[in-house]
Amino acid sequence: MEMEMPSVAALAGARLLGEIEETNLDEILYALRIAIDPDAPTNKSKHPKSYPVPGLDDLVQRNFRATKSAPLAVTGRQLLLVYALVSALLSHPHNKTVLILDTEHRFDATRILGDPDDLRHAYVHRPARRSTTVDSRSGGSGGGGGSSIGAEQIRELVAAAENWMLYGGHHSGAREWWGTIVIGALGAGDVTAAWKGWLRVDREYVPGFSLGCSATEAVKDRQQRQEAVEAASWAASSQWGSFTFTESHSSTTTPDARDPRQSKRVTGTDR
Repeated sequence: MEMEMPSVAALAGARLLGEIEETNLDEILYALRIAIDPDAPTNKSKHPKSYPVPGLDDLVQRNFRATKSAPLAVTGRQLLLVYALVSALLSHPHNKTVLILDTEHRFDATRILGDPDDLRHAYVHRPARRSTTVDSRSGGSGGGGGSSIGAEQIRELVAAAENWMLYGGHHSGAREWWGTIVIGALGAGDVTAAWKGWLRVDREYVPGFSLGCSATEAVKDRQQRQEAVEAASWAASSQWGSFTFTESHSSTTTPDARDPRQSKRVTGTDR
């Protein structure tokens, strides 16, 4: 049977239809937000993930309802909360797999608490540091680390690492992959631990010596005060509220936004 050849107009119409890319309003708004602010997180989750550190999940939910931004952005003494979060995610009953992209080479895997079999499911990727020569030419500080990595490069690194988590030959295939934690840079990841964030981590306040304390009394009480400082919990505070935690995850939650110096003082253990 002889086939009828399409007309020139039909061919042109088919070509135009083939060039049309289907999208929706959410994707258009997302692309516009990234164009305006390259440091904007790329996580497009409709709902935030679960964060199994007591008090943290509630603040993440509050931030999401107010800002529609799912990622957790931590600043201050960020690594302490990262260690607590990773320890909880890897351990029973969660038993997740976690990817850590450490652009500053500061993440210490020995601070993760848990069974050695669980620790095998934390994957730490450290991008190569840029040389001093390269940094000086680009106007950087020359100190290496994540400060010289731009948002676009971070997105590329995260995409490559996440692709490996999905399709690579690792030994965590039987576990659910929770997500990606980026240390030292902004722009991608389910958690960012960097110089900017909506949740700040500091050590809980420990009262100093009294005004009428003599030098002799100060020397006598120095050891006791040092022990109190070392035993103090960590305070995570935001405009949505605050909570305290230790690396063993005990906490006290303060649901109302307030000055962290006015939060309830608790003591705990710190490694």
